[in-house]
Amino acid sequence: MRILIVDDSNEYRRYLRRILLEQEDLFLEGEATDGEAGILLARQLRPDVILMDIHLPGMDGLDATRRIKEQLARTAVIILSNDEAYHDAAADWGADAFLSKHSSISEILAAIRRVQPVQAGCPSGLVDSERKCERGAPHFHF
Repeated sequence: MRILIVDDSNEYRRYLRRILLEQEDLFLEGEATDGEAGILLARQLRPDVILMDIHLPGMDGLDATRRIKEQLARTAVIILSNDEAYHDAAADWGADAFLSKHSSISEILAAIRRVQPVQAGCPSGLVDSERKCERGAPHFHF
């Protein structure tokens, strides 16, 4: 899967980059430090998954998520934040998953692999292991 990171913390981007580069099935396509740049890169790269921070300079990660999902519905967005108060808002703005930035490496990788590219008529989080749409399953996993 092709991944885009959108986070203004150099340290956290470096941490995610290191995790992704160690995985044979995950490919880091690009990085952005703010919401606007994240939207532009998402349009250009069309990644399978975006790892999105909420607190970004300029446009925040929730607004960037909404705009990306309007244009690239097949791209999954995983919100990474230490602020649990945004958990429900993230779902409302179109995020496919929410993780704490304190999540373990295995939790981050599991979330990335769990959100699958969208099939026609099936939200990304509802595609089962046989690539069939699981009707009635909850859309927001975290």
